Amino acid sequence: MPIMDGLEATKWIRKIEKGYGVRIPIIALTAGTERITIESGMDYHMDKPINREDLLKAITYINGKM
Repeated sequence: MPIMDGLEATKWIRKIEKGYGVRIPIIALTAGTERITIESGMDYHMDKPINREDLLKAITYINGKM
C-alpha cells in the first residue's frame, strides 16, 4: 500500500473505530507470519495464495465473532 502497510492501517483503524463504538473485521492476506498480524489487531490471517475454502473459513470465523 502506498501510504502505510497493513499493520499500520490496522492500528489506525482500531484507534478510530473506538470513537464510533464499532468493530471492523480485518482479514490479513500475507505471505508472513500469523503472530504478527493477530498481535497488531487483525481478526484473522490467511496465507497466500488463497483458495475458496480458506476464504469461506475466514468469513465464517469473522461472522461468528461479530
